[in-house]
Order: sequence, then C-alpha cells, then structure tokens
Amino acid sequence: MKPILFVTATAKEMKAALGGVCKLPALEQGMPVKFMFGDRPGLLLVTGIGIINTSFALGRTLAVHNVGMVVLGGVAGTFDEERFPLCSACVVAKEIWPEYGLKTNGQIDPKGLGFSLADIDGRPVWNEIGLCAGKSLFDSGLDRFENLPEAVSLTVSGVTATAEGAAAYRKDYAVDLENMEGFAAAYVCALAGVGLCQVRTVSNLVGSRNSNDWDLRGALTELGRICSTLVK
Repeated sequence: MKPILFVTATAKEMKAALGGVCKLPALEQGMPVKFMFGDRPGLLLVTGIGIINTSFALGRTLAVHNVGMVVLGGVAGTFDEERFPLCSACVVAKEIWPEYGLKTNGQIDPKGLGFSLADIDGRPVWNEIGLCAGKSLFDSGLDRFENLPEAVSLTVSGVTATAEGAAAYRKDYAVDLENMEGFAAAYVCALAGVGLCQVRTVSNLVGSRNSNDWDLRGALTELGRICSTLVK
C-alpha cells in the first residue's frame, strides 16, 4: 500500500491533528517528513497558509514522493451554523475557487476569460473540483471518515469579515465552509492523479469577528479526535 501524505497549513493544526497520540518529528514549512500511520508508512507536510504556499509545497512534494493518498486536515469557517456548528467535523466533497475568471460589477464568471485552468482527464477545470468522499474513502482505506457529513467549501485568499460578504458568497455558490487552502490542494492532486480527502472542523462563523462566534481551541480538539484515528 502506498504512503499517506498528511497535510496541514500550519504546524499548530498538525500538532492538534496527530500530536495528541504520538510524538511528531520536527516540522518545517514546506518540508515533508517521514511518519508512520500505524503500520502504514507516510509523510507529514506543513504547507503554510494560503493557495500559493499550498500549491508550491504540495506540488513539490508530489513530484518527488509517490504517495497513494493525500489527507488535508484543518479548521474552517461555517456559513451554516445549523448544519455545521462550531467544533463540528466534516469531509469536503467539492472545492470552489471564487476568485478565478472575469470580474464585472462584483461578479466573477470563471468562463469569462475563455481559458480554463487546465484539462484533466479530458475535462476543463474552471473553478470547481470534486474530492474523495463517501465510497471512495472506503476504497482508499480511509473508511474511518466515511460517515462524516459532506460539505461544499469555498477557498479564498482574504477571509470574509462581514455578514454581507458571507451572505453574498452563500447566495452565489451555495457553500457550507470557507477555507484558504482546499482548492489549491485539490487542483494539485488532480493534476498529479492522486486522491485528496479533506477533513475540516469548524472554528468560526464566516463573516463575524465576534469572539462568541469563534472557538478555535474546540475546533483543534475535534480535529485531533477525528484525525488521530489514522495513527491508532
């Protein structure tokens, strides 16, 4: 069985995800390190925050290491507190990048430029990519995540800080979560022909800077509860 590559944006998320049940090797941004997931060999990678860091670090790693599956873990904001409340967990079934395309009057048409990001398996990639979820997780040996609810996530470079901005994104894209790395990871994995499972726990309500709408500590604790099963 090929190695697992476990990825987080920050060392804090990596330590929360796996460090509670075992000693982690030294972590340096952009540098993959060997790690054992029980009896299955693997790698850990801290990419750094955002799409540029993620694309560079993950792309360089996949160019060198022949892995069977990438697991991206981290926290995210929720657009829907009823379905995805603070500290809840999910797997992401689809990533959307709302910042690519032709922008007119505040709206972005991903096909407006006439150029897709790439053609993968004969299909153009515009601003959406599907990830491994459901049965594909079972087939990849990640069945422990199979029963988590599935979410649609939006990847942004600038975190949404207003309720109006959050409402506009939700209206335009019907999304559940907001993060800063997911689409980049999904795109790189799709180009490399490697499956990606993305596990997120909810740290905040998108659009709110009110401390009552945030629980980063609780989200990191839940991330550890979910992801530590890869090691146990």
